[in-house]
Amino acid sequence: MQKTEPKQQQEKKVERIRWSKSGNKKGPVLVLFVGIHGNEPAGMYAVDRIAKRLSGDDEPINGTVYAVTGNIEAVKLGIRFLDTDLNRLWERFNTSQDFSIRRAENRPAEYLESLEIKKTVDHIIDTHSGTSSDFVFIDLHTTSSQSCGFILLNDTLENRDLAKGFPVPQILGIEENIQGTLLSYINNLGFKAIGFEAGAHNAEVSVIRSEAFLWLVLDKLGIYELSEENRIRNRELLKTENGVPATYYEIVHHKIVDDPQRFEMLDGFQNFDQIEKDMPLAYEHGNLIKAPRSGRIFMPLYQKVGNDGFLIVRKVSAFWLTLSGYLRKSFFHTLLKYLPGVTQVGEHSYEVNLNVARFLVKDIFHLLGYRVTQKDEDTLICYRR
Repeated sequence: MQKTEPKQQQEKKVERIRWSKSGNKKGPVLVLFVGIHGNEPAGMYAVDRIAKRLSGDDEPINGTVYAVTGNIEAVKLGIRFLDTDLNRLWERFNTSQDFSIRRAENRPAEYLESLEIKKTVDHIIDTHSGTSSDFVFIDLHTTSSQSCGFILLNDTLENRDLAKGFPVPQILGIEENIQGTLLSYINNLGFKAIGFEAGAHNAEVSVIRSEAFLWLVLDKLGIYELSEENRIRNRELLKTENGVPATYYEIVHHKIVDDPQRFEMLDGFQNFDQIEKDMPLAYEHGNLIKAPRSGRIFMPLYQKVGNDGFLIVRKVSAFWLTLSGYLRKSFFHTLLKYLPGVTQVGEHSYEVNLNVARFLVKDIFHLLGYRVTQKDEDTLICYRR
């Protein structure tokens, strides 16, 4: 007699995969993550609209599409998370901070959610390995401030190629400043993954942009071909407003807050607003916080959860992008260990003594495609993405 799972467990599996559609098994597999933060419904609404459209379409698709719901319990309550941010814990696995080594009663609800997401991702990969031409992962989000749409990506050449051509700003190297994201976890598995932020949490335009972006992704991957009219229409829906250039940016400052209840952004800032050095931006513990440098403000915190107060970004030149693309395919990697203050500690990782290597350290390693993080005040850890 075949063993069946309890009804509750069966329902949870169905609930985790919000929607899927299969066509040509040799085509790409596209996995869409929605609701990683429970107070960000736009991605879910957009996926539901696309599901309704494609479910009633007899035309087969070239590949397979999955939509995976993230923090199911937080989605039900309409809150960002229950115990801890589900999009900040993905680098804890197999480390001294892994929640599995805690007593069961001390594990956050999001840890259990992450295990189910991991199991779902593993199942999708196992199901299509050896037959699918490609795997692509997209994480859909919104922000607490008003914003145009934009793309977040860990700076690999494969991710750049995936994100190329969309008429929105693109933020490179987000994993150096916001650690433990699902995107980084997927990239470390060896797959392409980018994030799309559509605008303010509960704005209808965020749903519209999310849907437009997804149609363009389906078209770009060759899963579902759009007519030229619909391609143009969706690109128009994505285009930035208020003169924000749809180009590449890098993060040059990250304001981390220890207690979001004691942090208050000044009113009126929107994503990519121009700011000048020493401009008042926020209060923390009653103290005025001024901009440490000029640039564009990015993801200002207008909710009382989360530890990312704001970031400052600046444009990345087309010359730098072209040069970095060339250098990453060159022999220059083999010369890094000979630089002053640089010690090779792994096949693709280095430690940098900042007391010796003082100038352009991050720039050099970024050019060659390395992630750069601070080990301590005098040491950087650099490993190839």
